[in-house]
Amino acid sequence: MAVEKMRLLTVLGPYESLDRVIELCIDAECFQPENASEFMGDSEGFSYISEENPYSFRLMKVKEIFEHFGQPPKFIEDCSAVDVDEANRRIDALYETIKTINDHDTLVNTRIDEIKRAIEQLSHFEHMDINLDDVFDCDYIRVRFGRLPFDGFEKLKKYNKDISSIFYPDSSDDVGYWGMYVTPIDKAAEADRVYASLFFERLRLPSYDGSPASTLKHLQEELASLEESKKQIDESDDIYFEDHTELFNLYYSKIKILCDSFEVRKYAAKYHTSFFLAGWVPKKDEKRLTDMLHSVEGVEVEAAEPNEFKKLTPPTKTKNSILTRAYQFYTEIYGVPSYNEVDPTPLVAVVYTLLYGIMFADLGQGIVLAIVGWLMFKLKGMRLGKILIPCGISAALFGTAFGSVFGYEELLDPMFHALGFEEKPIHIMDSALMFIVVSIVLGVAVIIVSMLFNVVSGIKKRDMGSAIFGHNGIAGIVLYSSLILLLINMFMGLGISTKTLAIGGILIPVILIFLKHPLGDAVTGRKPKIESISDFIIENLFELFEVILSYMSNTLSFLRVGAFVLIHACMMSTFSALAGIAGGGAAEIIIMIFGNIFVIALEGLLVGIQVLRLNFYEIFSRFYDGDGIPFNPIKINS
Repeated sequence: MAVEKMRLLTVLGPYESLDRVIELCIDAECFQPENASEFMGDSEGFSYISEENPYSFRLMKVKEIFEHFGQPPKFIEDCSAVDVDEANRRIDALYETIKTINDHDTLVNTRIDEIKRAIEQLSHFEHMDINLDDVFDCDYIRVRFGRLPFDGFEKLKKYNKDISSIFYPDSSDDVGYWGMYVTPIDKAAEADRVYASLFFERLRLPSYDGSPASTLKHLQEELASLEESKKQIDESDDIYFEDHTELFNLYYSKIKILCDSFEVRKYAAKYHTSFFLAGWVPKKDEKRLTDMLHSVEGVEVEAAEPNEFKKLTPPTKTKNSILTRAYQFYTEIYGVPSYNEVDPTPLVAVVYTLLYGIMFADLGQGIVLAIVGWLMFKLKGMRLGKILIPCGISAALFGTAFGSVFGYEELLDPMFHALGFEEKPIHIMDSALMFIVVSIVLGVAVIIVSMLFNVVSGIKKRDMGSAIFGHNGIAGIVLYSSLILLLINMFMGLGISTKTLAIGGILIPVILIFLKHPLGDAVTGRKPKIESISDFIIENLFELFEVILSYMSNTLSFLRVGAFVLIHACMMSTFSALAGIAGGGAAEIIIMIFGNIFVIALEGLLVGIQVLRLNFYEIFSRFYDGDGIPFNPIKINS
């Protein structure tokens, strides 16, 4: 549950060794650079490196090459033997070839689209025995090609004499007749008006020499020739790339390494003929990286503790066991822990798994949930799937304790009999009060543990005022515990002196919480700042009142744990009752299968959300800020 200790490395050496130092830092995969400006400011003689990356354009070219062939580039780690000059020449040559082919394809595709459009247009007039060039060169008549709707064709008969036009149909479709109408030049305007009123759709044909049929034949031959030529060029290009794919993957990998390495130079500074580079490294990796850097001639390395650089914020690298690591997903949703903060992931792992199992207690459904989580992680790489696995196992264990298997409450009775029980020890529907009480007890325990985490976190952050006098600190723990004991003593008669509890456990902590700020300043050696005593009293009274109410509301919030146990049992009881009404057989099986799928999908999601809410609002809010900077060491992003 700890945050790894960090060390700040400062590296000095000859400027010509900078690239080698960066290469070693990348290979180590444990170095996160800090900007040199944080150290140098406006120091005389230092200059920041802002050179243009010479490899970025080359990397863009090789990516476009792979994109052209519809393949993602594959990063190959062992590419040190690649000759960069040769790689540049081959990349440039293929890039220019592809560019030429693309330009050619653009022209060819434009011509192919034109031909296809012309073929589509002329196919409507294929049977007309006319010369298109002669038709468009007529001096005394006008010809219009297009489509006339069927009803327009019928109406046209009464107009023909008035407008001196003739419509020649050639083909038809679902809408009307494709053809042409002919009219004298002096009647053309009137004919166009009438045909437009009949919804004639005019088609403007380009000028062609010959009949529609012969023109169609020539166009189809040209189309086939262009498509075959384009196919041959593209295939030859594809064959070349297929034969050299592995080689270009090596080129990509080498240039990717050079490009990413060069980007790190922006963090360094130059001083005359030397360089300065600084960054964070986990303490456990400090010696390994230092030894690697010392292998470069003239390079000096110094390590320092984070507190020696007050204005720098160390990054956070958490270290969790394999059992709790999956729950970092939820912690990171809320925020990354700061360097001097307690990592809540282990607490989340325990509380989330425990509460989820109680609220979703069913042996069969828990196993299904664990299998679904495993498939989600293995097949889709979903981090949520890794969390569902322990949650499903927890649900299966509690389901065994409650004697529930896919909603059947008597299926495990033989096991309980074998263990010496006359009947299963826990009947959910008969134990509602017990689950309510257990939920409250769990809530009290979780809240107190969260307060203890706040004490530890406050000490780590050197915020002693919050750790000792805060409502989630030691004073808060005493106050909250005393309030709970007072309530228990009132109803169960534990024999505790109410007066002693009220004074020592409630009154004194209330005073300490009320005076948190001045007492905290006093403990840390700061001078208390109180501008107005009246404002101070009013503000802290309201804050104290809110604290007492929050203790009550936060505790009652855990009632949802018991409520969901009962809801789960009720939902499965409903489907069991429906299956019983169905009278057994296939109908019962179908109803129970549907019921289990419905409950697993719906309640599985709702329980997950509710338990996550309890973690975020009832636990994290007491001690966790989550405003840290994640540790991201420089490495090649393959």
